[in-house]
Amino acid sequence: MPKEEFINYIWQYQQFTKTDLLTTDGQALTVLNVGFYNQDAGPDFSNARLVIAGIEWAGNVEIHGKASDWFLHHHEINDAYENVVLHVVWEADKPVFRKDGTLIPTIALKDKVAKDLILKYNYLIDNQLIIPCQEQFGGIEHFYKIRALDAAMLERLGQKSRIVYEKWEANNRDWEQTTFELLARNFGFKINAEPFEQLAKNLPLKVLQKHRDNRLSVEAMVFGVAGLLQSNSDVYASQLKQEYDFYKAKFELADKQMNAHEWKFLRLRPANFPTIRLAQFAALMHAQQSLFSLFTETKSYKKIIENLKVKQNSYWQKNYDFGKESARETVGLGKASIENIIINTVVPLLFTYGQYIDNQELKDRAIAFLEEIKAEENHITAHWEGLGLPIKTAFDSQASIELFNNFCSKKQCLRCAIGRVILK
Repeated sequence: MPKEEFINYIWQYQQFTKTDLLTTDGQALTVLNVGFYNQDAGPDFSNARLVIAGIEWAGNVEIHGKASDWFLHHHEINDAYENVVLHVVWEADKPVFRKDGTLIPTIALKDKVAKDLILKYNYLIDNQLIIPCQEQFGGIEHFYKIRALDAAMLERLGQKSRIVYEKWEANNRDWEQTTFELLARNFGFKINAEPFEQLAKNLPLKVLQKHRDNRLSVEAMVFGVAGLLQSNSDVYASQLKQEYDFYKAKFELADKQMNAHEWKFLRLRPANFPTIRLAQFAALMHAQQSLFSLFTETKSYKKIIENLKVKQNSYWQKNYDFGKESARETVGLGKASIENIIINTVVPLLFTYGQYIDNQELKDRAIAFLEEIKAEENHITAHWEGLGLPIKTAFDSQASIELFNNFCSKKQCLRCAIGRVILK
């Protein structure tokens, strides 16, 4: 028996024989509108319009493999299913009634779906290829490939927006604090994302902003709360420690101080050491009064780049840790790091805030920024390019990663424009 998602697809796209269509109790059925697919709790389709035995009905449609699944899922005791006007099943093994005893009209699709369609679907979900449709991919019109990428990108932005919203709610709807935490996490990249985000939660942003004109103060608070100050390393470290001790007492930072072991240095190049990233993060906080305003009010991509081209102080250009000199100088954030910040901080923030204030220009700007950045290169983008899909910009690479991870790898072919074309 096919999965419910396949029966959902058949109903949504009406991929079954509708000639002389009858319900299981012999009543003529005409589908005027299949309804709207519901991904939340409740019936599978809402606001459907049907004509049953000459009477027009408006209501919900519920999908199951077997009719008896109605009881397996306990819909008979759930008032949300009282307005179901049609039960669409693969096999009608049992009649289903409303609480008032009236029969819910049922249609069985088992003998109404072309065997060729079932074979195509089974092939897509059962084969072991990296991308289920890769053998048919070359024959698909480019238009549908672009549609698949666009849909995947919107889903990716939607997922990232939900994360931003959750942080925003947790921060009492404070956009500045939320931006601070998002950016901090991004400065840690994958290896030190967690401690960087924890630092942003522990370090009082208002205190940092109040003293941002004094670079030494900003660096002292950043390294101090991070738990990485080593007072006996050299003169610079001693200055930071002295400065931090003052602020630690004044703003009660002792309980917020992290442990040095939370930061990971192993297998990182010196330029990516958390000490260097913290110095660059401090430099950006020193340079910008409001990160939220910087990211939401700057319309020019080049201007964003310029503002993110911060240089850590001269000490951290020559040292990778306290008292440890680098073999080569690290001047500031590199191009790849800045692009990473735009992709993972600026774009999600812009898109989310655009949704929140219902501003399409902000959402369009977020997408435009992605189209300004050269595509990321990894094994996923390489595989798509091997199939002939052009991956030119960060929009393309981000969309193709989403398509691979959350559509192809999970065999969600029915949700993909390419998969639907193959089935049709």
